[in-house]
Amino acid sequence: MAIRVDILTPQGSNGPAFNPTTMLSSISSGITYKVQGYSSVVAQIDAPVDSAAAGTITLQCSQDGNTWYNFPAGAISYTATGVQAAVNVEGLAFIRYQITGTSGTVEYMLTVAGVMNV
Repeated sequence: MAIRVDILTPQGSNGPAFNPTTMLSSISSGITYKVQGYSSVVAQIDAPVDSAAAGTITLQCSQDGNTWYNFPAGAISYTATGVQAAVNVEGLAFIRYQITGTSGTVEYMLTVAGVMNV
């Protein structure tokens, strides 16, 4: 069986955004990706050169894109930059990365790839 890897674009208020590498800020409500049809996602989290990254990024899931929950197997959090381990998203419609557990404004650059069996 072959696989296909796509760089996902964040969902915007009027459809997908244009830049797949997105700034994630502690003052935003998070960045949402449509993952329906994908088996897993892999995120690369980078801190801008002029930013002292000191927050926690939490990954949440949703079936409607409005109400957010921890993953069924438990909360998924990231405290370090770099390429993160793959996360199973089979059967889910949306995921959201959100900065939690920080004081002040923290920004990260986020690139998310979806893995699909074809």
